[in-house]
Amino acid sequence: MARASDKLIEQLKHEIFSGLLKPGDQLEEADLAKRFGVSRTPIREAIRSMVDTGLLETRPRKGAIVRVLTAKELSDLFEVAAELEGMAARLASENLTASHRETIQSGLQQCVDAAEAEDIPEYAKANLAFHSAIHHASGNEWLCNQLEQIQARINVYRLMPYKVVGRLEKSVEEHQAIADAIFGKDGKSADTLMRDHMMLQGARLPSLLRAMEEF
Repeated sequence: MARASDKLIEQLKHEIFSGLLKPGDQLEEADLAKRFGVSRTPIREAIRSMVDTGLLETRPRKGAIVRVLTAKELSDLFEVAAELEGMAARLASENLTASHRETIQSGLQQCVDAAEAEDIPEYAKANLAFHSAIHHASGNEWLCNQLEQIQARINVYRLMPYKVVGRLEKSVEEHQAIADAIFGKDGKSADTLMRDHMMLQGARLPSLLRAMEEF
């Protein structure tokens, strides 16, 4: 039964990270059991585990929902993410291999293609590919694990700034500058550019969240 719940957790995580499940979306046990073809026992185990890790929360009369972060929580998370992402960029510049360079360049090109097509869902995937390539290029598995945990909570919110006119193009420009610094072995600039990139994105979120609430 544990294996069934583990698979459910991975699938639900994927749906949250990709934006298929959004903050505030309700998870019905009966619907999940039918969709995944399992009994309610592994469903409940998966939900309980995800509540414990902070990805889900329970509310009276609504059951389990995808946890909605407050503006303060998001701001705090983006501050931490900015520092760790900056560190990853710096280490990537110091430990860069030909394979790492190719992977980072591939992620960057995916961002360019998605931005030119004005395809926000594809850009979201490309953005994660670009950042993930830098994380792995850092060569620090502990850092990668910490960033993965943070991303699990902020990824869906990273979609919001892309809806601002011109943001996709600006994001690509920032990615290019970060990649250039990494490829040029300029760790200090790579760190600074990445931190600024993350904090600019994070700074937009509180106002966007307030606009969503008013809507």
